[in-house]
This record gives sequence, C-alpha cells and structure tokens, in this order.
Amino acid sequence: MTRRFAIGIRTKLLAASSVFLLIPWLGFEYVSELERFLRDQQMQKLAGTAEAVATALHERPLLFERPGADLTAVRDTPSDTDSGLSTPPDRPVPPRQAARAGSSAEIEQILAGLTRTTARIWVVDRNLRVLAVAGTLRRIPPGPDEADSGLGKFVETRLLGPIYRIILTQPREDFADDLSEATVGRYREVQRALTGIPTNTRRPTPDARAVVVSAAYPIWVGYEVRGVVLVEETTNALLADRNRAFERLFNLVLAVLLAGSAALFIFASRLSGRIRRLRDEAELAIDAHGRVTGNVAPSTARDELGDLSRGFASALDRLREYAAYQEAMGSRLSHELRTPIAVVRTSLENLALAPIAPESRVYIERAKEGIARLGSLLSAMSEATRLEHMLREAERERFDLARVVAGCVEGYRSIYAGRRFDLRLPDKPVRILGVPDLVAQMLDKLVANAVDFGRPEAPITIRLAPSDFETTLTVANEGSPLPAEMRGRLFESMVSVRSNRAGGVPHLGLGLYIVRLITEFHGGRASASNREDVEGVVVKVSFPPEPFIAD
Repeated sequence: MTRRFAIGIRTKLLAASSVFLLIPWLGFEYVSELERFLRDQQMQKLAGTAEAVATALHERPLLFERPGADLTAVRDTPSDTDSGLSTPPDRPVPPRQAARAGSSAEIEQILAGLTRTTARIWVVDRNLRVLAVAGTLRRIPPGPDEADSGLGKFVETRLLGPIYRIILTQPREDFADDLSEATVGRYREVQRALTGIPTNTRRPTPDARAVVVSAAYPIWVGYEVRGVVLVEETTNALLADRNRAFERLFNLVLAVLLAGSAALFIFASRLSGRIRRLRDEAELAIDAHGRVTGNVAPSTARDELGDLSRGFASALDRLREYAAYQEAMGSRLSHELRTPIAVVRTSLENLALAPIAPESRVYIERAKEGIARLGSLLSAMSEATRLEHMLREAERERFDLARVVAGCVEGYRSIYAGRRFDLRLPDKPVRILGVPDLVAQMLDKLVANAVDFGRPEAPITIRLAPSDFETTLTVANEGSPLPAEMRGRLFESMVSVRSNRAGGVPHLGLGLYIVRLITEFHGGRASASNREDVEGVVVKVSFPPEPFIAD
C-alpha cells in the first residue's frame, strides 16, 4: 500500500506564497527594460551634444585653415594614469600646449562650458588632426554615506550587497582608455561623420571593463565637411543608476515578501490550530461505538470555521437527543408491552380451559408460542437496560479472575452436557479490579455464542493469559466464520449474524452488546475475528493491568 504524505495548511499556504518570488524577477526585467530605455536616451543625448557643438562650429573656415591648427588643443587627452581633470589655472602650461594655445582660443571658448560634463568631446579636422578635447571618461565614485547607518544599512551592505555584486554588472572606473590624438581618426564613427553621416556607436574598452557610447557629427563649411565633433561617455553612470534602482526595488520586495510570509504563516498557524482543535473536540465527543460522550464548544468567530463549529455543536446535540431516545426506547417498550402481553396470555389460558374443537386448539398453541417469543424479547431488552443502570452504581473490588473463570467453566460442563471445554489458566492468580458477577455474566454470553455457533464435536477453548501490559481472556470455537461485513459491528446493540436461535427462539443481538458494556466498565476492550489455525471464531476480551492498591 502506497503511503500518502499529509501536507498541512501552513505548508500549502507557504508553497502558494512562493509565487510571489516571481516579483523580483519581474522587477529585474522592468529595470532591464528601463536600462535599455536609458541607453537610448544616453545615445540621443550624446548625439544632441555633438550636433550642438558642431552647429556652433559650422561655417567657420578660419578655425580649420590657420597654420599649426593640427597642434592646437585646450586639453590634453587623459592617459590611463591621468585623473581626467582639467589642468588647474596655477599649473604651468607645458611648452607644447603653450605653442598650441594661440591659434584655438575660439574653440576653447566654445568648449569651456562643457569641461564639467561627464562626457569627453573631441574636435577633429578632415585631416584627422585633433583641434581640441574637453572632459574625461572617468568619474569620481561617490564616497560612503556616513549618515545612512544602522541595521538596514548593515543588511543592505553585508548581507544583500554580495548577492547584488554577483547578479548585477558593477561599474568600474579602472578601465583602459585607448583613444588618443593618434588613434581618434581610426574609429568608424569619425570616418563616417567625415562623409557627412552622423553616427552613433557602442564599443567596449580594450580590457572589457567598461562600455563607451559615442556620437560623431560632421562640421560643415559650405557644402564641405571640414571636421568632426566626437562626443564619448561610458555607461558607468547608467549602470550605477540601474543597480541602485534594482537594489531599492529588491529591498522593498524582500521586505514585503518577508512581512507577507510571516503574516501568512501566522494566519495559517492560527487557522490550522482552530481546525485541529475542532477535529479533536469532534473525535472526543463520540466514542468508538458511536455514543456521544462529549461536547463541541461552539465558536463565536464570524467566519466559515465558526459556522462549521456551531454546526458540529448543533449536530451533536441532536445526535445526543436521538441516542438518548434510542437508549430509553427499550425500557419504555418493555414497560408498555408487559401489560398487553399479560392480558393476551391470561386470555389464552382461560380460552384453553373452555371446550374448544380440536382443530381450533392449534391456533391457541400458536398464539401461546408467539406470546412466549414476545416475553423472551422483553426479557432480553430488560436485561440490557438493567445492566446499564447497574453499571452506573456498581462498586469495584479486587478479585482473582482465574478463579472466577474456573468456577464458571465447571458450571458450563454441567449445563452444556456433551460439549467439551478446553480450559487453559495460568499457575498463579490473576487479579483485576472490577465486579466478579459482571465478569461471570460476560463469560456466560461468550460461551453461549460459542455453543450456538460451534460444531458439537469440537471443543470450546477458554484461555486466560496475563502479561505486564494487559490480561487477555479468549473464547474460541470451531464452526462457521464471521461474515466480513459484520466484523466491526458484532458488539453493537440489536446486531446479530443470525435472525433466530435454534428452536425458533428469537434473538436480538444483545448478547455481545452486553459483553461490550461489561468490558468497557472494567476499562478493557472486546474484539472478534476468525481463527487462523482452523475454521471458526475467536472472541478476545482484554483487561488493563491491576492498579496498585495498598494492603
């Protein structure tokens, strides 16, 4: 048989809440889409800057015809070790720069306002000579914010920071910059701009530590391209903004997920606790035989579980009333039917004394048999009712169960002449706490069933076996086995595997019900099953071990 694993409500709710783990992925996709949009905006911004600078230089042929124009520049191109900042005013101008400063003053004035931008701007003539360069590709990274501290900052930097650094591309300023005055003219965007076509490109740095976005725009003098404006910028600022946006979004989503999961876990724990409490109350309210022995406290909650609890409580109340009606029905019927039966019996006796034709006496005898049957039924019903009342007032005592069983079996050998009884008792006394007369009455019922259902030539085995955990009394016979559909119902009231006893005596199925009542009174349990060695039935009654009683 395949074992099925039970999954609780808390586990199911937590599993269902795992769907919310898709939110970080959706956030990442959203931030990635935002990054693509910002890239397009950056490209357009650079193109606009290049066009604006080129527009300022249009139709100025003197800027490109002065002698020595190929040696002029307002800023040196930053090298890999240069900080990228402009030469401060108090710093002496190198001789090469001093020689170039006289013929590029106008370009310097145009580019002076762009030296604080995050882009680098080149002005190149059609001979690929650098006329001017301003700005730098490198940024000064922001320092740590000392005001932002505490638990949140610790979680963000120490716990989540390593995760972000793994899944997100981090901007780096230690990249190699290979573009110089000697190489600027080799780039495709400059070559295409010299043909009059504005061009935008993206390229990685030689060490692949950064990505450079550039835009080149031609400078027109009349109908001729006399130079190119090249504007460059890394995507580091964009990456930094993208990372900050994702980190803030993920931090918020993580906080919501943790709070939501905690709320779901608390809700599921409370919900499952209420369900378990209702289940336990329902299980304890009804015993194994269907009798109502407890109550279900109706809940005051105004939800579905509250309605279910109140429904259980109402159903148990109705079931208790119906069970009480059924239990009292036997005694009421017995009381109500005795008088009519006595009247009919007396009338039949008086009628039998009167002169009646022989053929009519047959009907009188049949009527007497029917009255006798009704009397037997009333006696059986009265016996069960009297036993239930007697059990409520019976006083327990300490007695030897083996001695009671031995005395009963001696009597059975006389009552059931011709039947064999195989008695197996332990060598020492078996003491239990209870009522000896009730145990004898219980054994009477078991033996009577064994005699009725057993084969006459086969023995009836009665065995008493004590142990440290329980004392077992078994009565076994050889005969017809139990029907499969009756094995769990034999000890209920008004249930029998036969409709009539031998000889036409009616049978209500109260014998094993009385056995169950007496067994439960002694704290034990009764069961019936088919024998494994031969064809037949064995009834087992188990008593709990004797409690300690000081002498």
